[in-house]
Amino acid sequence: MRHYAVCLLCASVSLLPLFPVAHAAPATPASTAPAATLPPLTESDSTFAENVSALNTFEINISNQAAEQTKRRKVQEFAQASAKMHTTNQKALTTLALKHGLALHKDMSPDEEQIAAQLKTESGSKFEHDYLDLQAQAASDALAMFQNEAESASDPDLKAYAAATADTLQTNLNDSLKLGASKPTR
Repeated sequence: MRHYAVCLLCASVSLLPLFPVAHAAPATPASTAPAATLPPLTESDSTFAENVSALNTFEINISNQAAEQTKRRKVQEFAQASAKMHTTNQKALTTLALKHGLALHKDMSPDEEQIAAQLKTESGSKFEHDYLDLQAQAASDALAMFQNEAESASDPDLKAYAAATADTLQTNLNDSLKLGASKPTR
């Protein structure tokens, strides 16, 4: 399972910059939707935001599961911190996107749904090891994506968000490795 999950996650995350996995949500009624105060994001910036939204949802989902299911206190604390970090990131990204008139879906990609479903069938040390491996691989893959966006984003706020989040992802990667995750494949 671990090899399958890591390969599937790697394939899923590595394709994020190429294919949007979430689409802008339909416009909400004018009375409830905040008005866009900034010009629309470029297509590449919008795709990045949509992909990160899906990834945040996935990370929150599996981290909440790990926080409830894991037996090791340090892994439980890591999972709780990861869920909190991705929730905070999602709120910041949603706020930023809405300023540009982009409402983000909070759905996982089909690959991420499959990985999360497989993880739900596991327990004990196998679950913990696979969860930590997923965290390390996802952080490694996302780190490259965020570093690229921090350099190439057209929007200065999105550029700053990506740079700040890249630092957090590096910490998350280091922490997952300290807890016993396998070294990411790339």
